[in-house]
Amino acid sequence: MTVDGDDFPGRLGRRLWAYAVLNRRRPIGRDELITALWGDAEPEAVDASLDALLSRLRGTLARLREPTLELRRSSGGYVLRLPADTFVDRERAWSAIHHVQATRRQGDVAGAWAEAVIAREIVARGFLPGDTGEWIEAERHLLRDIEVQALESIADAELAQSRPLEAERVARALIALEPLRESGYQLLMNALAASGNAAQAARVMDECRAALASVALTPSAETRRVFDSISSGSR
Repeated sequence: MTVDGDDFPGRLGRRLWAYAVLNRRRPIGRDELITALWGDAEPEAVDASLDALLSRLRGTLARLREPTLELRRSSGGYVLRLPADTFVDRERAWSAIHHVQATRRQGDVAGAWAEAVIAREIVARGFLPGDTGEWIEAERHLLRDIEVQALESIADAELAQSRPLEAERVARALIALEPLRESGYQLLMNALAASGNAAQAARVMDECRAALASVALTPSAETRRVFDSISSGSR
């Protein structure tokens, strides 16, 4: 059984479902749900509006005909119960990115690459596109962090597997996503050097300096070390 956001009634229905899934391990109070759904723009008769949304959500879940999938009232609020084998893609991305480093330390470069690719593909889908809200922005920030870590890990694994052109492509994507994050420039310089284009590292270093100068920063010692190593041919 697959549950997609489009299965739920409208923007608020999807918002309610996403919030319930992310917080399913604890009761969610009515006031908390109201804040999550409407923020500071509560409608008139907000309690009736919430009851209507909860009723529609329960109706949607009932149509899925999964007995262990239900939203029930508890003493502390509402609790979403999901089947034991439920796959929540955001949680899979989170576990994948945490497995990457351990897998890499074990010497399994291909395994680390695969976990990082899974994480990146999941977070690239976005989260409640077109919607806004404090908790939604916090979730997007978390997913962006996962994407950055995934890109770093993918590029590193591509280099370790002697695929510098792929590493270059991923490093450029990382720079486009986070132009102030020096790891992207470091990976790009190493990828260029590995593919025989070490001379281009100077241009990348200039790009790094310019990006950091825009916020009154300069390249770190590690970035300078990477550049100097490539420039001297000692890498």
